[in-house]
Amino acid sequence: MIVSRRYLAGRSGFFAVLIVLFVVMIGGCSKPESDVIVCPEPPPAAATADEAVRNVLAGLQRQELQALWEFLPPSYQADVQELLHDFGERLDEKSWEPFVATCRKAQSVTAQIVRKLDEASNESDHELAAQLRDFEQLLSALCESEFSNVARLRKLDAFSFLGGTGNRLIAALSHGALGDTGLGGDSFAQFGEVTVELSESTTDSAVLTVQWPGQAATQHKFVRVEKHWIPQTLAEAWPTQFPLVREQCLAWADELRRHPDPWHARLREIDQLLDELAATKSFTESRQVWQAGASRLVVAWFGTAILDQSPPAEIPIDSRPPSKPIRVKRPDTEVLLPDELQK
Repeated sequence: MIVSRRYLAGRSGFFAVLIVLFVVMIGGCSKPESDVIVCPEPPPAAATADEAVRNVLAGLQRQELQALWEFLPPSYQADVQELLHDFGERLDEKSWEPFVATCRKAQSVTAQIVRKLDEASNESDHELAAQLRDFEQLLSALCESEFSNVARLRKLDAFSFLGGTGNRLIAALSHGALGDTGLGGDSFAQFGEVTVELSESTTDSAVLTVQWPGQAATQHKFVRVEKHWIPQTLAEAWPTQFPLVREQCLAWADELRRHPDPWHARLREIDQLLDELAATKSFTESRQVWQAGASRLVVAWFGTAILDQSPPAEIPIDSRPPSKPIRVKRPDTEVLLPDELQK
C-alpha cells in the first residue's frame, strides 16, 4: 500500500492516513504457547482528544510508529494481535520460505545494480542510485525482520516490532525507497506543523479543529472508547470493517495453503527476472532488462501492459478520441480502505 504526499497533505485525509499507516505497519502483543494474549503495560491514555492527536502527530514527526499503536483502544489492539496470530498459524511455511528467499535475492541483485550505477559515474543517475540504496535498505529490513520467519511472525511483539523493524521500514520509505510515490521526508515534517484545537468536549465526545499548513481548517468528531480518544468514523467502522479485513487476510492464507502452485509460479517468474538482472554487465543493460521483464510480469499477472511514460504525441484537434481508452485495473485490495473517510 502506498500513500502519496498529496494524499498526506489532504485536508480530509488526515485520519485516513493514521489508519492506513497503522494497517500497513502495525504489529501486536505477544502470544506465547498458551492461548492467553500477553500485552505490554500500556501508557496512560490522553486526558483530552486534542492531546491524543498531538501525541500521534509528535510520534509520526519523529517517525516513531509506537504512537500509532498507543493511539488505539486495548480491544482494537487485541483484534489486530489475534488476526496476526491466526494469520501466522494458517500461513504455509513451505510457501512463505521461497518468498523470503526471493526477497533476499532481490536485495542482492539491487546491491549489484547500485554498484554498476556507481561505476558508470553519471551525475544524472545519482538520485536514482540513492533511491536504489534506500530500496535495498527496505528489503534488508524486511529480510531481517519477523516476517522472514513464520515462527517469529506468530510471536510478534508490538513495541519491539514497531520500535525496530517498523521504524527501519519507515526510515527507508521516508528517504525515497519507492520514489515519488513513497512517504517523503517532508511529509513527516508536516506532522509537526499541524495545529489541533479542542472546539467542543463532553465526557465521551469532542470536536477538534485540525489545520494543515496552507490548508483550510476542518473539524472532526471524536469519541472516547476504553479511555482512548479516537475518530468517531473509526469507532463506527471498526466493528464491521475490521472483520472483513480479517476474513480476507485469513482467506488468502487458506487459499495459499490449499493451492500453492500459482504463488510458486509467480515467485519463479520473479526469480527468473532477478537472474536476468544479475547477469547484466552494465546499468544500461540492467535498465533494459528490467523494463522488458517488468512489462512481461504485468502482462502475465494482470493481462495489461505498462503504459508508455514517454511524452504523448500531438493529436490533431479534429481527431476522434479512441473508443476504448486503456485503463489499468485497480487491485481488489483497494476497496478495503476508502479514498476518504466520511465525516
